[in-house]
Amino acid sequence: MNANDKKLIRPRPSTILASAVIAGTVIAGTAAMPGDAATASAAVSASSAGSQDAGSQAAGSQAAGLGDGNADPSPKYAAPATLSDLEYPTTISHRGGADVHPEESMEGFLASAKDGFLPEMDIQFLEDGTPVLNHDDTADRTLNGASGKIRDLSREEWDQATIKHPAGGDPAPTVTLEELLDELGGDVVMVPEIKPGATSAEVDQVLDEFDKRGLADSLIVQSFDFAAAKTIAERGYTSLYLTGASLPEESFDEIADAGIDWIGPSTKLPKKDMHKLDKAGFHVAPYTLGTAKDGHRLPGWIDGFFTDDAWTD
Repeated sequence: MNANDKKLIRPRPSTILASAVIAGTVIAGTAAMPGDAATASAAVSASSAGSQDAGSQAAGSQAAGLGDGNADPSPKYAAPATLSDLEYPTTISHRGGADVHPEESMEGFLASAKDGFLPEMDIQFLEDGTPVLNHDDTADRTLNGASGKIRDLSREEWDQATIKHPAGGDPAPTVTLEELLDELGGDVVMVPEIKPGATSAEVDQVLDEFDKRGLADSLIVQSFDFAAAKTIAERGYTSLYLTGASLPEESFDEIADAGIDWIGPSTKLPKKDMHKLDKAGFHVAPYTLGTAKDGHRLPGWIDGFFTDDAWTD
């Protein structure tokens, strides 16, 4: 059987956690077993004699643990958790690092977040309206086991498909928007794009999902459609207006009045025009550079950049 034909099983984080807890309990219980009956008897006697003091000490220890401000666990991800934590220029891992990991896969999103980059993804819709993550309107370039328009795929077809690896490695499971938010929502700043062609109702559907999870402080939501970018801002989200190789048709005042904070021009836009956007007060983040090394060669006033390989610096 070809690796691309294998149906990949999606392990749930809760299952993994439960297994780890069970294993830890078994190990701890085994370590606490007495070596013989005499030892056990002595342990019981000692426990009985000091039960009141031990109970008080245990209660005190638990109370201290619950209120202990000294614990400082390492953050789960190196990527910033909120927009106020951003440092500039910020590296946006385009499609989760499409030159390194399967495009728009959980593998790529998690790797990006772990190493300090903002995961970027594209939102399309299935036949039943389920928001899913895929750049193209069609499945053929990126997926195994599915073809045709994303909007024509059933949820079952989507779940059975896999994402091709850019270097011929193991394919990855497809990802829905819900699965992504369950995994990373609120933990890292993400940069989702609502793709052109989405209806106003679909834009609201996505933003409603963000609202339900309270993600306004951890998302930069992008669109090539000015009306959608305006709606994103009106709904209280940081909005990134994607443009092309020339300055946008809208005036700078019109864009600013719409509440849009970021503009993402093509790297083909002349640097002097990018500088105009910067001087007008926008955060400027051009797309798409080959590697992070290319991004770090940009002028110092650039606030971010999209790259398909955030790891080559």
